[in-house]
Amino acid sequence: MFTNEYKEIIIKQVFEMICVFDQIMFNIKQGYYRYIGSGSCREVFDLGNGYVIKVAKNIAGIAQNKVEYKISSNDQSPLFAKVIQASNDFALLIMQKADEIYNISYVWKYFNVTSKRELFNSKELQNIKSSYNLLLNDFGRESSWGIINGRPVIIDYGFTREVRERYYKFF
Repeated sequence: MFTNEYKEIIIKQVFEMICVFDQIMFNIKQGYYRYIGSGSCREVFDLGNGYVIKVAKNIAGIAQNKVEYKISSNDQSPLFAKVIQASNDFALLIMQKADEIYNISYVWKYFNVTSKRELFNSKELQNIKSSYNLLLNDFGRESSWGIINGRPVIIDYGFTREVRERYYKFF
């Protein structure tokens, strides 16, 4: 069983995390963070400290944040931008900030391939596809990739087969 001291520490940490996320949301609403972009279910803002925050717009965005949190927590490969923290409800997710990739050929060059097909068939992407049930089509676009420490990393990896089947009926 947990001691009272341990429980108090956990409660304090949860409260501090809630306060941090509340402050971040206040700052977003005030326009203090630079808007980077958005997809169908999330908006991304630059926190200005080497991290970004992904804000879910709907339940599908929450599901994608949850997937990214779980993958980042379990994966030891250098392929993914790492998640630092997520809110308890997964509406908010803080991730390493990556520099923008302007052309997918940068990724191809890194993986020593010459096409999307070769990239999708690479050992690295096949491994993460089977490990996490990821759909690889998104990884053919530069917007799913960024650069951290001089190497390409996947920055948008919350779209799994389960997320698609549950929240995207039109596919």
